[in-house]
Formats: sequence, C-alpha cells, structure tokens
Amino acid sequence: MSSTERTHKIIVGIDYGTTFSGLSYVTTDKSDPADIVTITTWPGEPRTTAKTPTRIAYKRENPKLSSNKWGFEVQPKLISYSWTKLLLDKNAIAGEFDDPALSKMSGKGMMKLPGFRDAPGVCEDFLHELYVYMSSKLRRQMTDQTYINTPMECWITLPAIWSEEAKVATLNAAKKAGFGNRPEDEIFTIAEPEAAAIASLSMYSQINAFNRIKPDDNVLICDCGGGTVDITTYTVVEVEPRLEFDELFVGVGGKCGSTYIDRNLHTFLSKRFGAAFENVPWTQKGPGSRLMTCFEMIKRDFGLNEDEDPVELNPLKMDIEDSEYYDCEENIVTLTHEEMQSLFDPVIKEITNLVGEQVREAKEKQDAVIDRIILVGGFGESPYLNKVLAKWCQDNGQITLVCPEHPQSAVVRGAALRGLQGVTPRIRKVRRHYGVEANMEFQEGLDPEEKSFIDDWDGKKICEDRISWLISKGDKISKDTTATLNCQSDYTPGEINHFRIALLSSTLDEPQRYSTDSRVEEVGSIASVFPADFNYGLSATSKYSTKLHETLHRLSFQVQIRFGDKGENLTFKNLVDGKTVSTAVIEFNRH
Repeated sequence: MSSTERTHKIIVGIDYGTTFSGLSYVTTDKSDPADIVTITTWPGEPRTTAKTPTRIAYKRENPKLSSNKWGFEVQPKLISYSWTKLLLDKNAIAGEFDDPALSKMSGKGMMKLPGFRDAPGVCEDFLHELYVYMSSKLRRQMTDQTYINTPMECWITLPAIWSEEAKVATLNAAKKAGFGNRPEDEIFTIAEPEAAAIASLSMYSQINAFNRIKPDDNVLICDCGGGTVDITTYTVVEVEPRLEFDELFVGVGGKCGSTYIDRNLHTFLSKRFGAAFENVPWTQKGPGSRLMTCFEMIKRDFGLNEDEDPVELNPLKMDIEDSEYYDCEENIVTLTHEEMQSLFDPVIKEITNLVGEQVREAKEKQDAVIDRIILVGGFGESPYLNKVLAKWCQDNGQITLVCPEHPQSAVVRGAALRGLQGVTPRIRKVRRHYGVEANMEFQEGLDPEEKSFIDDWDGKKICEDRISWLISKGDKISKDTTATLNCQSDYTPGEINHFRIALLSSTLDEPQRYSTDSRVEEVGSIASVFPADFNYGLSATSKYSTKLHETLHRLSFQVQIRFGDKGENLTFKNLVDGKTVSTAVIEFNRH
C-alpha cells in the first residue's frame, strides 16, 4: 500500500436516534460537503429515506425468524424494542422541560427491554446491525481489500443534555457494535446540535447560499428529534476563508421530542376507550404497529394546509360498538382537528419555552439579539411546528426562521463533516458545574458539626461531604481546557493502591456546598490505580502515628480532567510530580 493510500480515511457519521437512526460517510480524498453520502436505502423499505426506524426484534423471542430483524424489517406482529435510547440516560435528574409522562413509561411497552439485555445491550445490538449493513455497502463500493486497509473515523451523535454516563454507555455500545473497533479505527462523540450547526452553518456560508450568514450573526440551532430537543446558539466569527463560530452561551434541552405526541395519543385513547384500548395487544398499538405507522403519516402532514378536517386512524380493533369516534366494521378511530392539536400543543409549548429561554438569556446575559433560528431534526419538518414557531418568531422580535432542505439528516451529515473538515466551534460553554467530593478543612460557624472528624494524619478538624468545584456552568472551554485536582491517597507499600473520588455535577446557576444536597448529581467515580511496584519517589510522605502506633504512607498526585478533548466525552489522566503516569477512568453505578 502506498503512503498516499495510508493517509486516507473513511469518515462515518452515526445518528443513533430515539425513533429513527441514520448513517453517512465520506472518504478523505474528497473535501466538499456535497461529497458526503447519506444512506437512503434500507433493508425492508422499497422507497428511499434518510433514516431507518430504531427498532430491533430478536430471533430468540420470535421463533419464526432465522435471524434478528431491525429497522424497516421489523413487522408489526413481531416482539420488538423501540425508544431504548431514552433509557440510556434514565439516572439523570429530570429536566425542567422533560416530557412529564416519560418517567412513567419505562418498562410499559414503549420503553421496555427484553429480559436478557439491558439498555446499552439493546443499543449495541441495533448499532451492530447498522455497522454490518454499512460495512457491506462500503465493501461493495471500494472492494474488500481497500475497505480492510482504510482506517475509519467514526462520529456518533448524542443529545447535548446527555449525562456523562449516557455518553460513555453509547460510546461503549458503538465500539462493541463494531464502530471504531478495528486496530486503526477511531470513534468520537459529538453533540447533536453541534453536528446540526456544522451542517447548517456550512451550507448557509456557501457563496451562492440563500440567506447567507455573515460575521456577528447569532444563530440558534433548534434540533427537534424523536426523543429529545436540543437548543444551542452560536455566533458566527468568520465565513471566509474558513467558517468559524463560537457557542454564545449555555444551551438548553429536554426529553420532549415527537415521541411525546405518540404518548399523548396513547393517553388520549386510553381515556376515551378505557379497557377496550388498554386490552389491545401491544403488537397492534406499539411502535412499528400498523396503527402507529398510520399515525406517523398523519403526524407528518398535520398542519400542511388550512383544512380542519377530522383524521382517520387505523387499524385499531377494539371490542366496542360503533360510535361517533369509532367505526367497528372498518376498525377506524376518528380524531377531530382540535383533538389532534391537543396532542401536539403540549410538545410545541415545551419547544417554544426552550427557544424563549434561550432568546431571553441571549439578551439578558450577553446583550445579544438572535438573528435567525434554524430548525432541524425529524420533527423539524413538521408543518404545524413550523407554523407555530414562525408566529412565535414574528411576535418575539421578527426573528428569521428557516428549515433547511433535508432537516432530518442535518445531524448525521454534520457528524461526517466534523471528521472531514475538522469544523467545530472554537469555544463551547460548559452546560453544568463539575466538581469532586472532598474532605476539606472545617469552617466553624459554617459547616455542621455532624460532618466533622479529626484527620489521623495531622490532627486537623475536617469537614466531609464538601464539594471542590473545578469548572463552572457557562465557563468557556476550548480544545485545550483542563482542570487539575490535587489528590492525596493513603497506601501500604508493596500493595496495589486503588483511589476513587466522586465526580459531581449541578445544573443550577449557583453550585451547592455539600455533596449530600439532593440537587447534586453524581456523575461517577474517577478511578486511579497505582501498581504494587509503583515508584512513589519524592511524591510520597511517611510519618509515624502515635495514636495508631503505626507508620502511615501518603501519596500526593494530581488527576487532570480534560473538558475540551476531541469528542464530547471527558477524559482523565494521573500526574505524579507533574508527569503523566497513567490514565484514570470513570466508573458508574447503574441503579
């Protein structure tokens, strides 16, 4: 293989969505965003479409299957799993703009799991099907040998509101599925609104673009997906010769995507028909059923014109008599225009609240005016959402609202473009405070006595459960941003030294003092390991304790947390005497 061939890569974008997922790819011998290929042909679907349903049916639960089925292959009567993505972040503290019904849905069909796989496992199995399909497609296009010899750089998208645990779970699942798993392959994460911003701002920065962006424009990216809505605002710094932009301030988001409308429909039908609807088998009313496929079509076109005609939803076979709402012969449910609106309006209210919060923050905290809103994501195509949001924009400062062509694939195209051109915000804003649980010197009159103890090492009065905050919500981060934590660990010479410290976070404007505060979220434990034969050198101190009648040994070292690494995930290093000695990892307690 020539040196030129060795430098080439396959760049892959993976949009693992709540309801639909997509793939894009491009090889590095190309340079134009137009060269990025979005996969539009999928097994089980004769028409071209930018995404496939995020759904999987297992052979072991469906005896008639010869193999697992996924995406469009999953037939309505199969036992299958959808919306699993939302379970990856189930331990996160509920957000202000989350769908209020979401926490009640876990395990009730729409967000159920098989008995033999947890949420990361189902994620891995679905992503493995995507990987196998994409690999076979690339092998046909570039031959087996070229595919084998060409490294792959993968970018998987994540909601910006995701917890660190959910980010790590998704990244690990993607690796186990095959992405970034070959010796020279790599995989990184990227926030969905950032990927959408890269695709959208790149498109609107082209010389021949309509509504071309210009320096100092403030652009709000509203990414409305199936499970989550993410909103982030960017300031355009430069358009030529290279697009450059900064995150203006902390973005907002919630688990209030278009699946919220599906849950509203189920709630509505349960109230209207009671046990008759409740007793309908899940295969006939859950995601992927013919009923919900019909509703998906109705949902997609709702608001397309000014008609206020009733809509017919079918098939729904219930053991009830004919009424103005139900045709038992045709198995059709009739919904009025107002009833359809009632399913949409709570979702759209949350989205406009999120947009409104971001617009207010821009004015109050940065004295900045939003010039335009770019609406992307699968739900971004909704005519009704566009209509309501356009009126909101008109009423709130005549903000320009645009929905680019193919908004559903903006995120997956932006992910590939991140790898191809290296386009990324110069500056991001931290979405939460990060700190560590620490024992700190007791402050009389401020710290409660029940949190005090005397340190055996030096006899000082210490307060436990304190938090040492390392970086604050809203702080600017770039690719080189790190925080360094000074640590001390007692150890026994000749034995392995395990050190753990709790990494904490908070989304409140003012961070808390104690880790026991219910509003503090435990991100995970930073785990460092020093082998039994580790040379502690001058970093270790020993002293004899007359109280314990033994010699105590203490290591002083540092843990460095990198916030601006390539990709979205935090990374950790152990430093002794200022030199990197090992990598620390973050461990999670799934509960």
